[in-house]
Amino acid sequence: MKNLTYLLVLSLLLTSCNSKIKESEKTIVIEKGTEIASGIIPTKKQNKKPTKIESDMLGFWVGYFEEDDSENNEGQSIYVDEAFNWNRENKINISIDHIADSIVIGHSVVAGNDRPFRGVVRNGEFIVKEPGDDKYDGTFKFGKIGQKLVGTWSAYKNINIKYRKYELEKMEFTYNPNIMLEQVRAYIDWNNFIEEKTMEEYDEGEFDEWVTQEFASATPLIYSINASNTVLKKDTIENLKKGDLTIIRNTIYARHGYSFKNRPLRIFFDAQPWYIPVHTDIKSDFTAIEKENIKLLLIYEKNALEYYDYFGRG
Repeated sequence: MKNLTYLLVLSLLLTSCNSKIKESEKTIVIEKGTEIASGIIPTKKQNKKPTKIESDMLGFWVGYFEEDDSENNEGQSIYVDEAFNWNRENKINISIDHIADSIVIGHSVVAGNDRPFRGVVRNGEFIVKEPGDDKYDGTFKFGKIGQKLVGTWSAYKNINIKYRKYELEKMEFTYNPNIMLEQVRAYIDWNNFIEEKTMEEYDEGEFDEWVTQEFASATPLIYSINASNTVLKKDTIENLKKGDLTIIRNTIYARHGYSFKNRPLRIFFDAQPWYIPVHTDIKSDFTAIEKENIKLLLIYEKNALEYYDYFGRG
């Protein structure tokens, strides 16, 4: 999937583990599983339900899937001054769907991937394995400590972050069209930036070259417009910046529990306390209001201007 871009932001220097970040192609990214295709009626997905409820372990366990510092990883962090730092942690949903005769069946949802797993539980310790036909498959080991599910994960293949850890809380998912974004983390698309070079004299006849980067982002208007419960009018959105339109549209998907592959979007929505990654395909879930609003937002998003500003001041 192409990166979802286009938003206003503040000027800062971005570093990512000795590798330069290049400006991405400026197109609208529509993530797989969110498309509205005219003339196509998608098949309604069936909710996975356990056939036998035997344990309070059944259900969604949600929290951050973090790099395990105790192991030898090769992760790459993203840093944009003090305004933004991402250590490659992602919100994960470990769903335990069925337990019977020590056999455990479930699935994990993280970073746009929905992977089944199967394993065993003995003396309170769960060991479950993903199939292995995906680059990011691995083995989960966890148990219940107090009210949390605590454990580790190790990848089968030699990927950048081969070992992860997590402490998850039991959560229930309910679609709520009225829920609004909370101002907990700024949206920064580090793949979409403008660069400016300036010369500064530090001594007579001696100059230093400074390079500043301003990244696409969104304005505070994203916290006041709801495209799930209100039919949007053209005069409401025609002057919005690209980042605003992008976030407003993708908030519809987040309300439905969509798991984002696009990293800037994923980081932004992972920070929302109400957000749970549940599905990777939500095409059949949109309401009539949402379908109309998505179509309208995409029309304006295609030609909207970016917004750039400074982060990390003060």
